[in-house]
Amino acid sequence: RGAEPLPPVSELAKRAGDAQRGAEIYFREDAACASCHQVHGKGTDFGPDLSEIGSKFGKEALYDAILEPSAGISFGFEAWQIHFKNGDEAFGLIVSETDDEIALKTQGGILSRYPKAQIDSREKRGTSIMPEGLQAALTAQELVDLVEFLASLKTVAR
Repeated sequence: RGAEPLPPVSELAKRAGDAQRGAEIYFREDAACASCHQVHGKGTDFGPDLSEIGSKFGKEALYDAILEPSAGISFGFEAWQIHFKNGDEAFGLIVSETDDEIALKTQGGILSRYPKAQIDSREKRGTSIMPEGLQAALTAQELVDLVEFLASLKTVAR
């Protein structure tokens, strides 16, 4: 946030963050994380569930995922543009497909089913649904706190 340019990811990853403040940032409307992702059932079921993301990625990889979301798109979260014969379009994640219909999840976690007979074409997008530049709503320290929170989300031993 502001005119402060971000330092390199390697430097950001060395900074100390506050996971509790990061959790607050995660759920803030301007950060928009919870508008697409869930953590322990809170948030919207659209993008990947982040409840155990700290077990899967180190801090540098978490920064990369936030700063360059199209660099690594998780399987099953590829974006699709659907073009209908009547000229309408839909954009989202194909969550299931049968011989007769496609089920598409759109932002907000809304699931819609479309008969294939109404579809003219569809194309897989090469970019993430997660928009680039979300970090612009944050200060460098807020980004560090957010990543500290995400890094703390680990698999619970059973």
